[in-house]
Amino acid sequence: MNDSRTLENTLERLRAQAQTAAPRAPANPPRGGAPGGGQPAGAENAALSSAARGAIGDRIRECWTGDTAALDYDKQTAHLRVTTDAGGTIRDAQIIQAGGSTVGRAFAERARRAAMSAQCATLPLPPSMLGTTHTFEITFRP
Repeated sequence: MNDSRTLENTLERLRAQAQTAAPRAPANPPRGGAPGGGQPAGAENAALSSAARGAIGDRIRECWTGDTAALDYDKQTAHLRVTTDAGGTIRDAQIIQAGGSTVGRAFAERARRAAMSAQCATLPLPPSMLGTTHTFEITFRP
């Protein structure tokens, strides 16, 4: 009973507080259409050095988990197109090619979720690429 009374008091105090300043966080960018940077139908992988591509792969790999018990797990690949915001954070990830089987589609979905995870979505882009949006194509293999 005491917990519910404390909760009610807290809710009353929060309701009584008025917002005094405008929100500071930027709005989410709109989804769909051509990304602001790069070519609508292409990717900017060529603008990255081999080391930068490896660092991006390492970052996303931190959040990727595979089902090693799945049939033909070692033969699966998934291709994603990811779009970053000006700060280098992935804001959209689309599967552009996945295996035709249920295992292949599940593999690709796990890759997409890894790219979009809050822990791994901020990519280590070179400083020269920050400030504009970019589109990259990523291939996942076990």
